[in-house]
Order: sequence, then structure tokens, then C-alpha cells
Amino acid sequence: MTDNELLLPEYPVKEDMWDILARESRPIVVYGMGNGADKLFLRLEKYGVGVSDVFASDGFVRGHSFRGYRVKTLSEIRESYADFVVLLSFASSRDEVIDMLLEIDGCECMLVPDMPVAGEEYFDREHYNAHYGEILSAYSALADDASREVFAAVVNYKLTGRLSYLMRAVSTKGEMYSLLPREKIARVCDLGAYNGDTVREALEYFPALRAVTALEPDPKNFKRLTRYAEGVEGIDLECVNAAAWSECRGGEFISSGNRNSSVTSTASHEHKDTAVELKTVDCLGINPDYIKYDVEGAELEALLGSGETILRARPSLLVSIYHRSGDIYSITNMLREKYPFYDLYIRRLRCIPAWELNLILIRNDL
Repeated sequence: MTDNELLLPEYPVKEDMWDILARESRPIVVYGMGNGADKLFLRLEKYGVGVSDVFASDGFVRGHSFRGYRVKTLSEIRESYADFVVLLSFASSRDEVIDMLLEIDGCECMLVPDMPVAGEEYFDREHYNAHYGEILSAYSALADDASREVFAAVVNYKLTGRLSYLMRAVSTKGEMYSLLPREKIARVCDLGAYNGDTVREALEYFPALRAVTALEPDPKNFKRLTRYAEGVEGIDLECVNAAAWSECRGGEFISSGNRNSSVTSTASHEHKDTAVELKTVDCLGINPDYIKYDVEGAELEALLGSGETILRARPSLLVSIYHRSGDIYSITNMLREKYPFYDLYIRRLRCIPAWELNLILIRNDL
């Protein structure tokens, strides 16, 4: 352990970002609009925290209102208040946006609340204290210092909202994929294939790739995926319009045409449901070398529906563990206990907030 190694917060945590906001005397302004801002307003109401203003990036300010507030520019906010707290309500992985947010963070007090993508449970001090044993177990199960650094950075961020933690431990896609036995991956199962972007990544990073089974439940995304598949040569690309789940049956799906599409039971916002076929990986009858799980909060169910395949084929796994507040430790602990023939790593791509967090499982029995 190095002197500057980031550790888990000391247990029990007595105060988190929401507690600090509840006694904040400075004006609080929300940066952003839309569903994320709506969820943030509801959360602030629980703590009795009032919002003084709402602002947006200059290109989005057109004299309109949001929740009764006239949407302002940051310049107008700075003219109105000598000192204030900024709460960010949107996500981005674009470098230019992240650099702009870091610049604001350097000038103002900016916090980035950790809002669950799926479900309603928040990773606050009560959650941390109640699940500390599970959190510590998952942290201890990780295979290298870099993974523990990412884990601790994300946990510290979730409790404080501080960008300094969020930016501390990030990897590039190349660095993340370098953990995998890339030259040995010929058959891929892509769960949550979206418009084909992760199939493109597989083609880029897996030189021996021969076949991909790609599941995508959202009808609009599936059309984009199939259009992309028509132009792919050199591999067998099977596109399946279904959602990965723990059993094979019909279900309901939140169709949004973007990455926030999800199975109904994982939703954390108002939605319209459409019918969808639910499939397990086990029922696909494949022997993949690699399975990617990015299914918007249904990762646990998709993993439960993969048990026979994992035991039989022992593929490398990449699992998104950021959609639900407890995923970072609950999925990690479940997989470590169920499949001891894997080493577990965590890597996170550069993104605000703590999205793009991936658990990577590599066989240790070769």
C-alpha cells in the first residue's frame, strides 16, 4: 500500500453530500434540465433543500423555463451570486464537456450527485453503513491495486459528489480491453448491443473474432443494429430482438430509442411500456469466449440466465456495474462466490457521473 492510496471511507460514515446540502447556506443552482434534473429536484425536496436557479450551457438557453425557473446562462448566475453551489444534473463522456465541467469545478463549488440509473435506492451514508460488510468484501475480492483504486474512488465520489474522486481512476478503452485474452476471443455474446457500437469494438479489439450473437430489445435500436449488420463482413453476426433476462418469456420494455431503454422492472422514471421477448443466454445454445453485459439495470437477471453457459464455456465476462446503487458490490460478490475460477478486475472509462464502470472477469484456472 502506498502513502497516497485511496481507501474506502471510514466506517461508519456520519455525513454525506445530501446532509451537507441540507445545511448549506449558499444559493444552490442546478446545471441542466430534463429527466436527470427532475429526479434531482425530487431528491432535494426530501432533504428540504431549495433551489435558487437553473442554468444550462449557452447553446441551450433560449429564454425558456424549467420547473418554473427561467433557464439562465452561467454568466447570468455569476452576475447574480458572489458565491454559490452548482449541482450537475446530466451525464457526459465527451472530452470537451468533461473538460468544461472540470473548469467550472475549479472556479465554483460544484457537486455531482450520484443518481441511480435504475431503481430508486441511493448510495448514501445510510446505504454505505448498512452494506459496509458487503462493500468491504467486494473491495477485498478484486485482483489488483488498480481495481481497488477504482472501487474506492467511486465509493468516495458517491458519498461526496466530488469530481476529484470521479476523475482519479479512469482508463481508456484500449487499457480496459488489454485485460482480456484478446487473441483467444473468437465468439462473442453482446447483451445490449445498441446500434452495433460494441460489435464495432469487438471487431477492433479481438483479432480472432469469427461470430457475434447480439441481443438488443429496443425496436429502434434493433433496426439500427440490423442495418449495421448488413454491412459487416468476415464474421457471422446474428442479431436477436430480445432482452437478456433470467428466464425465457414475454415481458414489458421501456422503449426510448437510446441507451436508457430497459426492461420495465429496472426503470427509475416515468415510461411507456412495449412488449418484448425475454431470453436467457443459456437458451441461445452458444459457447462464447466473451460475454458483455450492458443491459440498463438488468445485469443481475442476465447473469442468472447465463449460469449454465458460464460453467460450460467459462468465457471472459465484462459486466456493467453502475446502473443500480448496489451493483458495484452485490454483483461483484455474487460472481466471486459463484464462479471462483475467475479473477475480478474493475475499470472505468472517463465519464461524468460514475457511469461506464465495468467488472471484468478473467479465468484463473488456465
